[in-house]
Amino acid sequence: MLRIISSAIPAVIVTMGLLLTMHLLIASNMTEPKEVEEFKIPEITMDNREVSEEFDTAKVEKPEEVEEPPPEIPEPEFEAPDIDNSIAIAPEVGVKVNIGAVGGFSSDGDYLPIVKVAPKYPARAASRGVEGYCTVKYTVTTTGETKDIVEADCPNRIFLSASIKAAKKFKYKPKVIDGQAIEVPNVHNRFTYKLAE
Repeated sequence: MLRIISSAIPAVIVTMGLLLTMHLLIASNMTEPKEVEEFKIPEITMDNREVSEEFDTAKVEKPEEVEEPPPEIPEPEFEAPDIDNSIAIAPEVGVKVNIGAVGGFSSDGDYLPIVKVAPKYPARAASRGVEGYCTVKYTVTTTGETKDIVEADCPNRIFLSASIKAAKKFKYKPKVIDGQAIEVPNVHNRFTYKLAE
């Protein structure tokens, strides 16, 4: 009981103090507001101005007539280079080269490219305006496909993945010696990446 009484006395004192403070604040704010001096804002007036339009009506002088036209440039003569267009490029899809006794390559010869696919320009390099080149090396198999494709010289590695993907789609006429197709290792191919102007 003593504990309740000892805690109730300070609570009553604090409550009475708060009530007295609130009463004093309210009483001090009950006075009438003081009169404020009024003043008039002057009106803004604009002068009447006339708006006029002016046009440039100066005459253009006629250029002097040319006495003689310039001489005509002769058409250049080009010598047509000797290009052998007899190699047909096979379509990329579904190209298979079979080596065998029937329908195979009967004559000896070096490997020749049949299909070379252009690489896709990497979007990250195109957005940054990056140009460059990438050289890969691979082995041409007995069926004319490519395998073991690795980097040979690729200063900017942003082009490496696109170059390897394109080289995987290459097709060759395989190298034939004594009627047998053989693999050709260390074949290099350089891809140049240049943005259109």
